[in-house]
Amino acid sequence: MKLHRRNLLAMGALAAAAGPFASRARAQDFPSRPVTIVVPFAPGGNTDLVGRLVGQSLGKVLGQSVVIDNRPGAGGAIGAGQVARAPADGHTLLLAGGGVIVTVPEMTTTPYGRADFAPLSLVNRSSMVLLSRRADGRFKTFADLAAYARSGEGKLTAAHSGPGTPNHLALLQLENLLGAKFTVVSYKGSGPALSDLIGGQIDVHFDQVTSSLPHVRSGALQALAVLGPNPDPALPEVRTVSQLGFGEIDGTTYIGLLAPARTPKAVQDKLVAAIQQAVRDPEAVSKARELGSESFASTPQDFAAILEAEYRISSKAAKEGRLTAD
Repeated sequence: MKLHRRNLLAMGALAAAAGPFASRARAQDFPSRPVTIVVPFAPGGNTDLVGRLVGQSLGKVLGQSVVIDNRPGAGGAIGAGQVARAPADGHTLLLAGGGVIVTVPEMTTTPYGRADFAPLSLVNRSSMVLLSRRADGRFKTFADLAAYARSGEGKLTAAHSGPGTPNHLALLQLENLLGAKFTVVSYKGSGPALSDLIGGQIDVHFDQVTSSLPHVRSGALQALAVLGPNPDPALPEVRTVSQLGFGEIDGTTYIGLLAPARTPKAVQDKLVAAIQQAVRDPEAVSKARELGSESFASTPQDFAAILEAEYRISSKAAKEGRLTAD
């Protein structure tokens, strides 16, 4: 019996010692097949466009195909839940921001929590704008929209890209700023919302410059204001809400890549290095600028700090009853 116990202890010690070597071996073999980036929103929106840009650049760095898998619904919770349950080997990643990771779980029951993910790196930063349909003609300026919204509760039909998204939080900020109540319509991503705005089914939509810029440039939509601290370089003629004299709103959107939390540290480190190289590639930077956003890399710690900051904002709004999953 004593010999048996010694053998077990020795085997345990060997296994513990071999752990780091096994992790490094897995990292050396990674990636052994195509990498999937789950985008938890519909095609055509900001996260989708960023995902396709990052996926193309990351595939070149990794020397392996990167597949974009759109899984919209429940404010991003469906796609995030899929990644949380995925094998923790680095081959399935989530592209998301704080809305999906920390805000939606404050609003409803989700099959994941923040602890189920390992932040790897931020990949993109973009401004948000308030959009209206140019052919409508009712809102030539932001002041026109503000007056209309204040003229009667629920008169203005406003859309966002899903419960808990930065677009949703920006909408809530504007309601507070104007002292008005909108009729709110929630979509599964910016793509469907933009289509309905162009078609005249809604009055305004809160959207990132990345996904709305082509429609503004074509003349189908007009940007009434930038919802952030500074004008956006892609739309230099559009002033911020603050510059227009209505107060401060910050809808700046950060998006990053996350892995399942149990992913080996050596694989995470390899992914972080690859993502940062991909995001800083001059071609990726140029393409992001063309889309109206900024290619933006970070450390895992900085990404985690942004998630924590967004959690504090979301938690406060949820406790005040201002966040709902409708």
